[in-house]
Amino acid sequence: MGVNNLNLVRLLEKLADIINKNKDFLLVTHTYPDGDALGSLVALYELICRLKKNAIMVCTGDMPYQYKFLPSINKIKKGLDDIKDINKKYITICLDNADENRMDINFNRIREKSSEVINIDHHRGNTKFGNINIIGPEKSATAEILYELIDRNFKNYLNYDIAIGIYTGILTDTGKFQYSSTSSNVHRIISELLTYGIKPSKVFSSIYENEPINRFKLIQLILERIKLVKSKKLIYSYILQYDFKKLNLPFSSQNGAIELLRSAKDAKIAALFKQTLNDSFKVSLRSSSSNYNVAEIASLFGGGGHSMASAYAQKGKLNDVILSLVEAIKRDTD
Repeated sequence: MGVNNLNLVRLLEKLADIINKNKDFLLVTHTYPDGDALGSLVALYELICRLKKNAIMVCTGDMPYQYKFLPSINKIKKGLDDIKDINKKYITICLDNADENRMDINFNRIREKSSEVINIDHHRGNTKFGNINIIGPEKSATAEILYELIDRNFKNYLNYDIAIGIYTGILTDTGKFQYSSTSSNVHRIISELLTYGIKPSKVFSSIYENEPINRFKLIQLILERIKLVKSKKLIYSYILQYDFKKLNLPFSSQNGAIELLRSAKDAKIAALFKQTLNDSFKVSLRSSSSNYNVAEIASLFGGGGHSMASAYAQKGKLNDVILSLVEAIKRDTD
């Protein structure tokens, strides 16, 4: 066991002790939540409830329709103002947040409501904003870190509701077990989780085969707008707020579209520019080659993630945001 993993184990033992000694917990994940964010959120919520303790889940973003099958997802609060007992102090656990801004909540308010802020994440470049920071950049997902917490300290409480949250987080953050983070340990964990009654085909269908018809019209727009910058081995496209509104689709309907661009033979880097506000874009990056580290590119704009899957946010006009990325990518020398 490496030094980093030994440190992670110690921190998880410390977290287990905190969970055992406290009663009230606030669980927060990032806005525009993905499968790892929501899977981790509900898995930890279900664990704390099974321990006969109180937990409140908060996520400011809309709930993607792909994850409505997750247990207790309808109990997630939209913000701190939705919490009834405003004066209570909580152990706050932030899940899958590379930095405090990703939660889209005034972080000072979180600190005011917290006797402790615990930061659990797997992204390189995490800003370590917590009182306790449990960061595992070698892990495939935040959900994998939670599995280790439960496996080592709360194994007798593991059930279907917890297992399916962890399974969902790992499935989606490994790109359906395609990314380089898909280790032998990941498959060992998945094998264990399947013993709790998870049906892989049912989960896959809910996430990847559950699209409204207008989603295909959105994909059509994305494909029509594709541009290839051969000198940078870059393929990109974009989606505007108007597109979501016209098609009556939530922002989450673009989830997975970036993978279509990533499959292009003539490109090594794929980018999808998604308008979130006027002059504001969320940019998803994917790489199809280990020689092209998109996490390094994202970090130039204050973002981050993994070497083959990263993201960042940037303000500006669409053309300016696109140009900034093109200029940031080193000219291909292959």
